[in-house]
Amino acid sequence: MSRCKFRILTILKKVLLPLLLLAAAVYLVRLSIFPGFFAHRPDEEYGCAAQHTEFTAADGTVLRGWFFNRGQGRPLVAVYSGNNMNIGGLLALARADESRSYLMLNYRGYGDSEGVPSESRLVEDARHNIAEARQRIGGKPVALHVVGYSIGSGVAVQVAAAENPATLTLICPFDSITEVACDFAPLLPHLLLHDFFVSTDFAPRITCPVTVLRAAADELVTAPHTAALVQAFPSRPVEHVLQADHNSVFFCPEFIPLLLNSLKNDGFSSQLTPTEAGK
Repeated sequence: MSRCKFRILTILKKVLLPLLLLAAAVYLVRLSIFPGFFAHRPDEEYGCAAQHTEFTAADGTVLRGWFFNRGQGRPLVAVYSGNNMNIGGLLALARADESRSYLMLNYRGYGDSEGVPSESRLVEDARHNIAEARQRIGGKPVALHVVGYSIGSGVAVQVAAAENPATLTLICPFDSITEVACDFAPLLPHLLLHDFFVSTDFAPRITCPVTVLRAAADELVTAPHTAALVQAFPSRPVEHVLQADHNSVFFCPEFIPLLLNSLKNDGFSSQLTPTEAGK
């Protein structure tokens, strides 16, 4: 090899390798809890102002979002959104189903909520908010349903393991953030990630019916990671595959009907409006 080629290769190694490592590090940060551009969209852009509310976390942090309080004698559905999104993007679910109360609050640092997110804080807030919602309803609801999308599935699994809900519905769920991240940058996740969401550790504790909605073309949470979580539950979940990718699963026309169908064992029927049924 000529001296010139050797120098070029040396320079490329010194320049490209750090850049690749930096790109991998940035990607891993985004896989973890990261309130990016879409998460910072203000709540008012999503409407439903009458249901917009504030909850105060145990440490005094103010969390904002929506609470559709349908009163006593109705089930409560707690919904947890994905990374880099305002939970207002899921309001169509609550609008489509007037038979249940819906608790849909943004994580710390997301939307109009205050604070800095972390795995432990998100799970602690979720349980605290359910207790507060029960008080606002005026008593324990007839049933609690837990729904989580993407990173919210990690929150939902831990909440379900502690709260013993009537059902658990997971959208694009994974075994752990670390395992997902290792697909893109092996070894680095163990060094860089601070939030792990190891759902397979909590799944064995869950005894309620579980439904999994996964995207056929999911480019972020690939099928083996969902399969590993499915196998960790004591009873095999009901699975549905939607023809979508990770970020477009909500736009499938069967998304809302399938999700509402997963809640049906509480004895309440969901009457979809024609508009919502076609979404």
